[in-house]
Amino acid sequence: MFKFLTFFLLFSQFINQSANAKAHHTGTLSGVTIGARYSSLFEKRGVIFYNDFQIDPAITLFMFDDRLEFWGDTLSYRDFVYEDKIRLRGRVSSISDNPLFPAHDSVRSNQPDRPNTFEFSTAAEFFFPGYNDNYQWELDLTYSKDFSRHYGNYAEALGKIKLTEFYWPLVNKKIEPNLVLGAGIGDKAHNKYYYGPNDEATSMTDYAAGIWLAFPDEADRFFPIIQVMYFAVNGDHRNAQYAKNNNQGYLASFIYTVRLLD
Repeated sequence: MFKFLTFFLLFSQFINQSANAKAHHTGTLSGVTIGARYSSLFEKRGVIFYNDFQIDPAITLFMFDDRLEFWGDTLSYRDFVYEDKIRLRGRVSSISDNPLFPAHDSVRSNQPDRPNTFEFSTAAEFFFPGYNDNYQWELDLTYSKDFSRHYGNYAEALGKIKLTEFYWPLVNKKIEPNLVLGAGIGDKAHNKYYYGPNDEATSMTDYAAGIWLAFPDEADRFFPIIQVMYFAVNGDHRNAQYAKNNNQGYLASFIYTVRLLD
């Protein structure tokens, strides 16, 4: 995985000469933000990990013209490789089903205790007709590989369509509402970890639909600053041991941060 990540970084640096998307901030240390994220529940890939609200710290460090990000439990590198139309992203994440705050035993009592693990993801993000001022829609294709516990594989397609844009005087920001549609597919090892040890299928695992509000002048469109989503586990995966009774719902979340370094 280290060799692949090194190749990814070098490849991005080699071909980004043709990219002309603007970074939000520039410099070796290009930004530091601190804040919090509120989520109405804790969900991943269609299955509910913790069925109560969560408040997580949102501390982010940006480096190298916002290309390198440290966000919570994730290290990410992203760069445009063709104008402002195609961007590659590599990400290493810690995976856990343990809630942070609050963490009530009464909510956790009937939930599985999955072992913590790590995952590497690589993504290609396509912007139409481009990321900058003419942005209308995008398609993100992501492949994820566990490299610590179950070694399973997962692939996801996520589409976003900009519905409109407007200026909100109350917060003094430009806002873009987006219609978001997504679906994923996992192999047997991945699905046993997420949905239960009796899940034997390799097939489409989950889907989601909803609205994201992007603040493009303040944060990268990758981050759903405000979102309301419906999510569900798909097909026979819904009846697997961990997913049963935890296989669909609505998620509302928002992120509030203050920039310490601009």
